[in-house]
Amino acid sequence: MADDDLTPNDTVSSTGETLEDAITALTEGRADDASRICADLVDKNPQDAAAVHLLGVIAYKGGAGHAAAFDLIERAIDLDPHQARFYNSRGVINFDLGRSSEAAADFRQATLLTPDDAMAWNNLGNVLLRLDHVEDAEQAFRHALARQPAPVVAINNLGIALKRRGQFDKALICFREAILHDPGFVDAHFNAGELLYQMDEVATAEASFRSAIEFDPDCAPAYASLAQVLHDLHRPDEALAVLREGLARMPDDSDLNFSLRLQLSSVVPAWHLPMINDDERNVAYQRALERAVKPGQLVLEIGTGSGIVAMMAARAGAGKVVTCEVLPAMAEIAQEVIARNGYDDRIDVIVKKSTQLRVGEDLPEKADVFVSELFNVGLLAPNMISTIRHARENLVKPEGRIIPQAATVHAVLLQCDHLARINPVREIAGFDMSPMDRLRSPGYAQIDLAADPHQRLSADFEALHFDFRADLKEVDSHALMVTASAAGTCHGVAFWFDLEMDERTRYHSASSSRTNHWKQAMHFFDQPIAVQPGDVLNLVAGYDNTRIVFAVKRD
Repeated sequence: MADDDLTPNDTVSSTGETLEDAITALTEGRADDASRICADLVDKNPQDAAAVHLLGVIAYKGGAGHAAAFDLIERAIDLDPHQARFYNSRGVINFDLGRSSEAAADFRQATLLTPDDAMAWNNLGNVLLRLDHVEDAEQAFRHALARQPAPVVAINNLGIALKRRGQFDKALICFREAILHDPGFVDAHFNAGELLYQMDEVATAEASFRSAIEFDPDCAPAYASLAQVLHDLHRPDEALAVLREGLARMPDDSDLNFSLRLQLSSVVPAWHLPMINDDERNVAYQRALERAVKPGQLVLEIGTGSGIVAMMAARAGAGKVVTCEVLPAMAEIAQEVIARNGYDDRIDVIVKKSTQLRVGEDLPEKADVFVSELFNVGLLAPNMISTIRHARENLVKPEGRIIPQAATVHAVLLQCDHLARINPVREIAGFDMSPMDRLRSPGYAQIDLAADPHQRLSADFEALHFDFRADLKEVDSHALMVTASAAGTCHGVAFWFDLEMDERTRYHSASSSRTNHWKQAMHFFDQPIAVQPGDVLNLVAGYDNTRIVFAVKRD
């Protein structure tokens, strides 16, 4: 409903004011005056269709409710069924209420009564788009643009119709032409950005979304789309910053909140959530910290994650906890968690690798207690051994306590048909799918021995031991002779670990608890081996600075 669609008549109110005075008041933002004048005109002449219509427009714009505005405009149509602007106004309300077929009928009637009404054609095009009558919508927008003056919004809307029809180049021309006519046309900037992104012109799309935000800082979809562009350009920190900027203005916007969660889930590894819900792990760390930490001591933690272990250390009595986290997004969440639990005065979260920490800068002195949780399903994470060594030699007092202090790896020969089918990938459904094997993780697979079908082909055996208090080689191996105890096809070695938190507390990753987030690891041999009871396999169990490996020594 545009104010310039309103036409004055000759009725005069009791105060000498006319409909033209009401239109002027409404245009100037004096809605109360406009409403007063119209009400007086209608009171004086209940058959004044134009005044009744304008009263409905004022009710609609003033937020009086669709029902009240609709009733007034319907009354105006009953009084004078030949006014195109009345149908256009009713069509707008029907459109807002989702009554698309009724809105289409209203806008068509408006174009029949006044074929040169460009906005009526534009409105008809919009409702036809909603009804998925895209070709008819395109023609309606072209009719609008053939009228003078041609509304700029119709250029943008024609672009939308052309995009829906797959005519991307023509659609982009429309959006850019709309921007030439109106450089601050937010929708055109946004639509251009969406189309450019779809055309894989990502860098150019970024500029369009930034323009949309510049002209309308409350354009929520532009923040979400810009964040996706930045994510695709491998700029995740900027993507998160954009979403937080949008949420600072519109904290309750559901799409922005969804986009933030989506971005965070792509930046922060998913295992953080099951890890903090691993009850046995939490209890083991808490008990060890309670025995190790003396009141007022300095604790160093590597790998902040959620901040839960750092808070355990503070709760155990630490005077100060310094913890580091390399992912800025994770560090920010940890800081929020720590603050919510009232430990932000004693815990410092440093956004650095532990090898970048400096005593006297990041830590006031070397730590009394060093705690870490750098492990993965197969115990050793990349560079874990060298990271622990660096911390022990440079950041921890010689007599400092180390948690966990050691680990033992246990293993078993295993037949595991369901995982072996894709480790490696070979033939599937009668097709040679082996090129897909290049996409498989080169490390071990996760297996849940408490739930996944399998057959143990040997007794459990100890494979490796690590003492994190001592200097460990970064590469080592040794031979093992393992006797098969059952007949089957040995696909590889399943293994798990015990963490020696201190002299009294152990954590067992072999736990069958459903909260055990690590489960167990499976190292597959290059080729399966048929075994019978009593067969002896000569194995090599070893590790490097990245992972644990098992190999079969062949004669």
